[in-house]
Amino acid sequence: MRKTALICCLLLTAALLCGTAAAEDRVFVDSIGREVILPAEVTNVAPSGSLAQISLYPFGEEYYVSISSSLKEGERKFLSDRLDTLPVTGSMFGSKATMNPEEIIALDKKIGIDVIIDVGEPKGSMKEQMDDVQGKSGVPFVFITQSTLDSIAQSYITLGEMLGQEEKGEELAEYFGGIVSMYEENMEKIGDNKVSAIYVTKLDGNSVNLLGHNSYHAEILDGIAENIVPEAVSGSGLGDQYTMEDIYQMNPDYIIVAGSGLFEHDYYEEIMSSSMWAVLDAVKEGRVIEVPAESPWSWMGNPPAAHRLVSILWLGNVFYPDVFDYDLEEEVKEFYKVFYNYELSNSEISEMMKYSTGNAEQTASSPVPILGVLAGLSAAVILRRR
Repeated sequence: MRKTALICCLLLTAALLCGTAAAEDRVFVDSIGREVILPAEVTNVAPSGSLAQISLYPFGEEYYVSISSSLKEGERKFLSDRLDTLPVTGSMFGSKATMNPEEIIALDKKIGIDVIIDVGEPKGSMKEQMDDVQGKSGVPFVFITQSTLDSIAQSYITLGEMLGQEEKGEELAEYFGGIVSMYEENMEKIGDNKVSAIYVTKLDGNSVNLLGHNSYHAEILDGIAENIVPEAVSGSGLGDQYTMEDIYQMNPDYIIVAGSGLFEHDYYEEIMSSSMWAVLDAVKEGRVIEVPAESPWSWMGNPPAAHRLVSILWLGNVFYPDVFDYDLEEEVKEFYKVFYNYELSNSEISEMMKYSTGNAEQTASSPVPILGVLAGLSAAVILRRR
């Protein structure tokens, strides 16, 4: 009888303990409708892919137990040193997919992983792939949609719910959503009076890469200006390849040029010193503006995560200062404080934005070669008409 009573007691205790453990877990529904069991408190997160790695950061560097890719120079400058000490677990999706369930299992046994997150645009068989990785590794895997501008605010609400940081998620959503709302309201005021622009992502002599309109990476450019580049063919963040003859035909109001590195200006300086570019109105009139690069990521995206919202603040103020009427440097400083928890100094922002607002004094001039360029332009026009 005593043995029976003892066994019953043990079974009851075990049942109560199991019930307590189960009560500590919670059901979380991710952005593609998957029900995922998460611990009550999520502290250890493994991001899958660059968008996840970037999107998690405003909640705090302490959540990372791994990173999806090694940090570059610019990331090291603006992000926590701790991230550079973490293991690299790769990405589950995309052309650079390297995430391995066996590595996740090993890392989970070593330090414990509460959840793997992937952020981006839902595609194809993603649900089945995530279920497979979750089944093999035993680690919860969550997907959060963040693709178009109007999905960014909701993505931070969802991230906040997943982390148990609902208040922080709401604060971030309000800030990012506020930028998007301001942008939409101001562009309604601009109406059809948009400036025309091209975005040079890569430059190699007569070969120029431009970001075509209607591409995933050109959402902000397409909205804030008339992107006069033909519709994108490639889905790459580098866009499609064109020649200088194509550029002459476009002759945009503004030329946006990618930065070539942290506080480096190779592409910009080449354009401003080249006779091939000197005939363009944007060059002659100082309307060439450089995208801050590796700060810690390019303001124009690539990857197109929420950090690209800073380009709305920037381009809106440069293109339409009477409508996007604010102190640009102060707005950028606030963005860095919110998104990166980083206090930009005046000297840092000056160096970062050295060529980012246009300067009519920084113009190229070389009168003799221009004649040859104009001749080439005439020939290009004749060929196009044929």
